[in-house]
Parts: sequence; structure tokens; C-alpha cells
Amino acid sequence: MRTPLRAVHRAIVGGRFVTRWTFVAIAAMSLTVLAPLPAEISGGERALVATATAAVFALAWGLVAVAERAARRTGVRATIVVGALVLTALARPALQDAVSRRAGLPVASADELPLRAATNLLAWAITLIGTAALVDVARSTRETNALLAQVLAQWNGSAERVHRYTADARAAIRAAADALETAQPETVDDVRALASALRVHARDLADRAAAPPSHEVDVAAPLQPARTRSVLRLPPIGVAAMLYALAVLPYALRSVPPVALGLGLVAGLLCGTVADLVSRLRPLARRPRVRGGVFAAASVLVGAVLSAIAAVQGVSLPIAAVPILAYPALALALARGRGALHALGVERRRLSSAIAARGRADDLGTRRVRAGLHRAADLVHADAQGAAVHFALRHPDATPDEVASFRAGLAPLADAVRGVLDAPAPTPEAVSLTPLLRTWGVAMPVDAEIDADAGDLLRNDAALARDVVDVVAEGLLNAAKHARRRAARVEVHLRATAAGPRLRVRVISSGAPGAGAHLRTGSRADRLGAHLTARGDDAVLEALFLVADAPGSVVSTEHSAGGSERRA
Repeated sequence: MRTPLRAVHRAIVGGRFVTRWTFVAIAAMSLTVLAPLPAEISGGERALVATATAAVFALAWGLVAVAERAARRTGVRATIVVGALVLTALARPALQDAVSRRAGLPVASADELPLRAATNLLAWAITLIGTAALVDVARSTRETNALLAQVLAQWNGSAERVHRYTADARAAIRAAADALETAQPETVDDVRALASALRVHARDLADRAAAPPSHEVDVAAPLQPARTRSVLRLPPIGVAAMLYALAVLPYALRSVPPVALGLGLVAGLLCGTVADLVSRLRPLARRPRVRGGVFAAASVLVGAVLSAIAAVQGVSLPIAAVPILAYPALALALARGRGALHALGVERRRLSSAIAARGRADDLGTRRVRAGLHRAADLVHADAQGAAVHFALRHPDATPDEVASFRAGLAPLADAVRGVLDAPAPTPEAVSLTPLLRTWGVAMPVDAEIDADAGDLLRNDAALARDVVDVVAEGLLNAAKHARRRAARVEVHLRATAAGPRLRVRVISSGAPGAGAHLRTGSRADRLGAHLTARGDDAVLEALFLVADAPGSVVSTEHSAGGSERRA
């Protein structure tokens, strides 16, 4: 989530500063806080002048909306918005007086005009910029959620996608096997041509093994994100009181004596702070809706107290009654805005978690198929293509009998390729952790802790073992390059969680990573979901792998640092 200052900047330069909520804010402010001042006019006359002024003000901002949307450069947009804000706010008191004179109503004295202009400038800056920033953050979050929802719709149907991925893999393996089985080379040139064709098949199989299942689905009706009902979330302590005091300060300077003004400001800030603290009492901590109700009631009470203070200081009605409406409206707007943003953030995390879960399900469903593709690619590349290239080099002028002998060796290779998915090869030593740990152990101390269940799982799942080796290799390399002391500890544990069994892999080395340190984007470990974190004075490279149900694992209550849902 962007910080408030970044939200304000984007709202000003983004070309969407003026929205329908801008006009709602104009109407509300014109009829309450910035209504006409003279006490001699009646309530109906006051509403008439305020409505006419608001209409002209809204028309001006409608023209601003057209201008900012037509501008193409951010600097021009910012100039339009800021210039319009200053000009309209400063000109509004004169406009209000002109409307009053046109209607034959009394107006405030001319010497009050500068402070009235300053009041308008502060009040409209807080109102319009705050409204635009909240609308911008909410809009950008909703757009992000809509995108996440569309992506989630593309991830749905995991079983169908895995089935399609498996069918395509079998078709590619069958095509490679058929190319071997039907090959009838008669000359060395035919053998060379076969080597070229096998190279294409080997690359295709390897690419399929590395690529995830296709996410292409019919997106004519993408999944819509559920709208989470939000509750009031309390603004920071004292913020509502400070913003209100800032907005009314110019008016108070010209209507209240200095001593009374100071006492009124202190009383207002104190009352607002007490209201914020009362809403945060411990018994209300686990009852957010009740806490929101207490905050609303306390805000109304603060408004009533501020109105009473204004009346005691000699402010005439109905101006003295403005805080009864204005302060609760400001406080509740802040709380409602925070609640809405929090609810949207919850929805974003929910969708992100669901997307990560779909990815883990696809990884589990296609792991053995990918292992078979790797095996088929190795057979086609190393055994079949390698044999063809080797034959062409050794026998540049091969006789028909030598070519026939080569041709006879293709059928067993075709059968081996065709059966990689039906009888996958056991995990070879090349994808075992043992040689990797032994190799690094010669260069630096490496302590390994692999529990029995995790070891059994790695021995029976070639694809998982390959992924674990890649993560551990990245962690050991980082330890050798960056650790304060060249040593590392490798932990591989199988843990049962509420979301299912997980294989947790950690490589721990001394020396916390610097701020912003991360794995190289696009690296194998990064694609597997590994992440680098600090734990005390140590750097920890960690990855979690989804595994099939494994008996004997222990339920773990541990949570990884940062709470990230992104896992391989």
C-alpha cells in the first residue's frame, strides 16, 4: 500500500483528481463548515446562498476535471489542479458575498476577507486533496484486486489444466519416440539429419518440463472479487482533532480572543484525544463493531463539547453549532476510509493467497510429469542425438552394414522414451543432496539436518529432489560469497500444517543480509519461491514445497518471517 504522500502525489498528477466524490465534498462543506457567516440571515437564506455558491464552485471544478483529463503531461495536470485549488478557494468568499448581495442579504465586513480566504484555502485543501487521495488509493486497490481476480480465474480448474498438461506432455514424448522408431537412415547424411531432428525434440521436451501448465482460459466472464464488508478502523490518536483545529484556525483567529482561542484549541485537542483513547480500551479490542460505535458516539460528544465551547466564547448560532456536524463527519470519514482500505487490503491478500495455492497445486500435480519430461529430454539428447553425432564423427564414410547396426539401436531408445511416464526412473545420485553437501563440505563447514521423513520423500520424488538441490545450491553459494564466516547450516524438515504437508528447506549462514537484499530475479531459486530473510545476525534462504500427504510428519505452528504466501 502506498504511503499517504505518494497517494496525494498520484492523485494530483494522475488526471483523476476530480471525481463524483469531489462534488459530494463540495456540497457538504458548503452547507456546513463554510456556510455564510452573518448571524442576521435565516437558515433558509443561509442554505440558499450556500447552495448557489456550491453550484458555481462545482461548475468551476467540473471545468478543472475536463482540463486535467485533457492534459497529457503530469506537470501540466499538477499545475491545473493546484492552481485551481488555490484560485477557487481564495475567490470563494468573494463569490459568496456576491451571491448574498445579489439576493439582498447582509455580508461579512471587508476586513475579514483575508482570514476568510485563508480559512477556505486550508479547509478546501484538506477536504479536496484528502478526498482525492482516498479515492485514488481505493480505486488503485480495486483495480489491482480486479486484476488478481482475473488471474485467479485463469488459475481455476487445476485438475483440468494438469490433465491437459499431462496429455500434451505425452503427445510430445510420443512424437519423439515415433521419430526414433520410424527413422530409417540409409547414409551418414541421413544420420546427421536425424541428429538435427532429435535436437528439436530434445529442446521441446526440456522447455515443456521447465514451463508451468498453461493458464489460458475463457476470460469472457472473469471472477469478480468479493466485496469485503468493512468496519470502522480508528484513525491515529489525535489526527481528527488536529485536522479540525487546522481547518477552523483562520476563522477562529478573527472571531475569538487569543486567550480564549488557545484554551479552546487545547480543550478541543484534549477532547479529541480522549475520545480516541476511550475507543481503544482493552475490552473493545476484540469487538470491532462495538468499538466503531463507541468511536462514533465519542466523536458526536466531542462535536457537542466543541459547540458548547464556541457558544461560551461568544460565537453566534448557527456557526457555533457547526462542530456538532463537522467534527463527527471528519472523524467518521477518516475511520471509514481506513476501514475500507483495510477491507480491500484483506481481499487483496486473500486473492494472492488463493493464486499461490493454485500454483502449489499445479506444481504438485505436474511434478512427476515434469520429471518424466526431463528424463525423456535426457534420453533424446544424450543417448539418441549423442549416438547419432558420435556415429557421424566416427564413420564419415559408413558402410550400409554400419548404418544398419546404428539403426538397430534406435528401437530400444524409442521404447525407453515412450515409457518414461509409465515407469519413471528412480531418483539418481545426481539429484541427491549428498554429493552437493560433500562437495561444499570440502570448501567450508556445512552442517546438515535432514529428518527421516524428508529424506524418504526426496529419495522417492525425483522432481522434488531436483528442486531442493537447486535451492540448497543457491544458499550455499550465497554463504560462500557473502557470509561473515564461511560456514552454513542446511535444514530440511517435513512439517504438517493446516494447509497440508510442507517440505521446509533452509540454508542458514552468518551475517544478516543488507536492507533490500534479495535473490536475483528470474533465478532458479527465485522461481521456486525461495526468499532471503534476516533472523538475528544470520541470513536465511528458505523455501516451502507442497507435498503429497505424508504420514508421520509433525504439525508445526511455525510461521516464516514476513508472512509471505509466495511459495514453490
